[in-house]
Amino acid sequence: MTGHCSTPVSPDGITGMIFVMEGIRGCVTLLNGPMGCRFYHSTTSQFLSIHPMLYLPSKGGVRVPVDYNHLDNWFFRQQRVPCTYLDGDDYVFGSIEKVRDGLNYLRDNIHFEMLAVVNSPGASLIGDRLADVIKETLPGRDTVMLESPGFSEGFDRGYEQACLQLLRQICFSDSEKAADAREKGKVPSVNVLGLSIWNRYFEGDREELAGLFEDCGISVNCFLGADCSCDEIRRIPQAELNVVLDPDRGLETAGYLEERFGTPYYVCDTLPIGFDAVEKMFSDISRILGTDPVRVLEKSRKARALAWYKINGIYQSCGLPQGALFSIAAECRAVLSYSAFLMEYLGMIPDVLTVTGQMQPSGQRKLRELLEKNHALQALERPMTKTRAELVFSDANWIGSLMSSGRSFCGIEISLPGMGYTDLVKKSHMGITGALFLTEQVLNGLMTRL
Repeated sequence: MTGHCSTPVSPDGITGMIFVMEGIRGCVTLLNGPMGCRFYHSTTSQFLSIHPMLYLPSKGGVRVPVDYNHLDNWFFRQQRVPCTYLDGDDYVFGSIEKVRDGLNYLRDNIHFEMLAVVNSPGASLIGDRLADVIKETLPGRDTVMLESPGFSEGFDRGYEQACLQLLRQICFSDSEKAADAREKGKVPSVNVLGLSIWNRYFEGDREELAGLFEDCGISVNCFLGADCSCDEIRRIPQAELNVVLDPDRGLETAGYLEERFGTPYYVCDTLPIGFDAVEKMFSDISRILGTDPVRVLEKSRKARALAWYKINGIYQSCGLPQGALFSIAAECRAVLSYSAFLMEYLGMIPDVLTVTGQMQPSGQRKLRELLEKNHALQALERPMTKTRAELVFSDANWIGSLMSSGRSFCGIEISLPGMGYTDLVKKSHMGITGALFLTEQVLNGLMTRL
């Protein structure tokens, strides 16, 4: 007997905002809102390993970790996303006093390089002038005030808006014009936009992409919102090119940076998932910047040979992975990118493709073109609750929900929240190493189904 499978709630705009700021080293994000608004973000963000330890304000250069007894009032015994725990009275009389108390506590008890205050949608309706309170309480400190009035906005929209508000509020160096900030003859550099710590393996993704850029003779100036520092953000004007991995999370930001600093940008067709996507991305960028992608292409050639050897061995024994059914529930660009690799490289067949959040016209068009090319448009028409797939790619909420209904499949996590697996070795789904690891997961997942 199978039980009822409810549809998991997709991450919303405020989640996107919080995870941009959580992706900045040395940043503490104070959520101005009720407890219910912070629990999901605090719990989910504890799956991440970047800056997991809080420290007391430095005295004499000694870094002293914060004792958990200090994390009662605002942190509620969790190390991320402190909250002002607004109640009914605050919505009537205002939240300024609680915000001020929270800022005073963080200033006196927690070390940080930047502090962000995120107004929950309900708190945004109160109308408090929190920017003035922040400047008054933390004079001379790097602070960012983020409003999130849109109740129904998706993760991608919140992510993009947070990036834009961050860049508008942060103090750049005096040489804001790109022509003044760049030096002739130095190694060309890029900023990477659209990589999120919400990605299941973002740390490995970041390391893999940085290594491939280095192989092309290009340095990465800043991975915006993906374990970047405040200094790296300030160096954004110095890059020769902005690379937009996901236009739903970075195209507006790239346009703003082009307008303000004159920096051109490159938009990836899909996320760099799979050999074809990686080779195209780094060949294109190398051509733009006048560098040589030969080392990346050679690495990809060798990785393809290894992957083919393993795939062919399994295919000869059981006919897999060709023809195996897969389902995906994720944001539009992830559905597009994973589907392209699984269909066109591994010969698998999409059963159900569920786009969570809001689907932008450009992403929707590309996804439909891919499915039409592979005669698989019907995959967009079936509900995920009816999946027959052998492999399901999604987050722990979707995977757990489907499993609880009695369905039998292998779940492969591609975004947070996770199922609780602790990664000690960095893994990736992007780049050349990512293509190999993803192929490994597919092959082993299918073999467990035999």
